[in-house]
Amino acid sequence: MSTTDPSLPQYSSMSDDEIRLAKLGYKQGLKRQFSAFQNFGFVLTNASVLIGVIPLFGFGMAAGGPLALTWGWLIVSAFVLCIGLCMAEICSTYPTAGGLYYWTAKLGGPTYGPVFSWFEAWFNALGQIAGCSGSVLAAAQLLAEVIRVANGSVLSAYAVYGIFCAMVVAGAAVSSAGGSALKVTSIASVWIHILGTVVIVITVLATCTDKNSTSFVFSQFEDGLGATAEGFAPGLVFLIGLLPSQWSLLGYDSSAHMSEETEASYVNGPRGIVYTIIAAVLMGWALILGMTYSLGSYDDAIAVYNDGGSVASYVFTRNAGQAGGICLLMIVVAAGFACGVGTLTANSRMFYAFARDGGLPGSPFWIKLDQRSGMPVRLVWLSAICVMIIAIPSMFSVAALTAVSGISVIGFMVSYSIPVFLRITVGEKNGFVQSEFNLGRWSTLLGWMGCIWTLLATILFNFPQAYPVSAATLNYTPVAVGGMIAFAGGWWLLGARKWFKGPVSDITEPSSSVKTIGDESPAETVNVKTI
Repeated sequence: MSTTDPSLPQYSSMSDDEIRLAKLGYKQGLKRQFSAFQNFGFVLTNASVLIGVIPLFGFGMAAGGPLALTWGWLIVSAFVLCIGLCMAEICSTYPTAGGLYYWTAKLGGPTYGPVFSWFEAWFNALGQIAGCSGSVLAAAQLLAEVIRVANGSVLSAYAVYGIFCAMVVAGAAVSSAGGSALKVTSIASVWIHILGTVVIVITVLATCTDKNSTSFVFSQFEDGLGATAEGFAPGLVFLIGLLPSQWSLLGYDSSAHMSEETEASYVNGPRGIVYTIIAAVLMGWALILGMTYSLGSYDDAIAVYNDGGSVASYVFTRNAGQAGGICLLMIVVAAGFACGVGTLTANSRMFYAFARDGGLPGSPFWIKLDQRSGMPVRLVWLSAICVMIIAIPSMFSVAALTAVSGISVIGFMVSYSIPVFLRITVGEKNGFVQSEFNLGRWSTLLGWMGCIWTLLATILFNFPQAYPVSAATLNYTPVAVGGMIAFAGGWWLLGARKWFKGPVSDITEPSSSVKTIGDESPAETVNVKTI
């Protein structure tokens, strides 16, 4: 049932999407230009399975071996689907660019909303920034691997970081260009990910002459991390080996961040979340099985990993040859670049919503939209700068990619679980009403399953990822996550708690004097009530 009455005079010139957005407290500022398929393509890009599975395939082989990759993928997928379904339900009720940040404020109510939404925004920003950084860094490292395979030249860590920065800048330029560029990138990305996955799986299986046994693929456990030699239980190695799976199944919240630019977002936003998770689960498992069957000797593959090489490149070239391996690697590089564009765009939308509510220093400056493209260009480039900063340790640490992946997992998963936790605890008391997409009585069970997994993942991925621990292999995830918590918590205690109240409507009722943030013109008057 529709939540609005379009027959009222104040709605006469507004679309259904604009009416719903007005009832949530906002004028239509961003251009509503993406179809359901384009939204799905955008989200599938952000949740890039190719750039998740392929770069960390070697780490997965070291952390538990085939057993951890094959079964770990299915275990993680089940928990991800639980939390994704709960997010889709909330997205249907609150389709705004603020996404999880807005949901948290509404579900927490006046008592818990401000503080929870404050930390929600910063955790989501951390996940988005680290996710983009990890995706593009992986693409840069694979491009460097292409150069090595092609002519034997081994690039330095500084050169790889230079390639990474060039790709980030190029991605920010595409994001800044606006609708047409993003539409083309989104549609192209769908085919890169779907057809690319099919091509990789078929190629490695068709060209492999010494396939591993099914017993090896589904039951072989290995500890290439050295944790058991240090006295740790094999179960810990298996759990750490879940990182590639969880890293590959993130970013689907971008569907919510693009809500204000998507047609029928109260339906297409939730579908974008759920369809992306289902597609990612199927594609990812196919990649893992294809790569594991075609791995060849485990000892040879893990020797490549221990020497700092790419196990994925090893699998590609040993089966498809030099030219074939280069082609397969370039598919993943293209997927990583597209993922970078998508994550930069989604992060800028979250920042836009946060700044629109006064959450960023100098908010009026940041929320100015580009007149030509209608894009929050300033925030795109702010995101790009943050992305380049967080990858600086990659010039000095061989564990940078897994560390950035862990940072992204924790940032994303905590930000996903906060609104879900509030939904199943105090949400209904604070006015949450299920909309077109709803889970009925299953919401509570699925929500608790997702929250429990998030708690475990948050603890787990702070553990060292190589033993014995050294400066070069240090997992700096706790440093980055702890630094963000200290920054956001300190700012909250020192002043933000006195003025930050969460989402602020930029639509006023006749009796209200609320001003539009960052807009010098008088606030538009629309006789609606904010939900």
